[in-house]
Amino acid sequence: MEYRKAGKFALKLALASAVGIAVAPTIAYAQSAAPVENVLEWFVGVLQGNIARSFAIIAVCFLGFLAMTGRLAWMMAFSIIIGIALIFGAAQLVDAVRATAGGG
Repeated sequence: MEYRKAGKFALKLALASAVGIAVAPTIAYAQSAAPVENVLEWFVGVLQGNIARSFAIIAVCFLGFLAMTGRLAWMMAFSIIIGIALIFGAAQLVDAVRATAGGG
């Protein structure tokens, strides 16, 4: 029973420490969002860059082999094509929605 109390206390202490560190301006970079923006831009670059393009080419080739052997399920083909369009058109889609909503 004492172990549970100690475990709960340790969990609360860790949570309070994490919140304290997160709200500290010098540690959390509260003045600038540049570190977070850089990470997110890198991640978008990975998701829409050459790696994603290679995966999309492989997926389309896979669909071609399935069609060539007569085993193509059209719902799977449409879902892959729609997925590719959403991945590479995500920026334009978000910009269009943002412009429609008056976000600039």
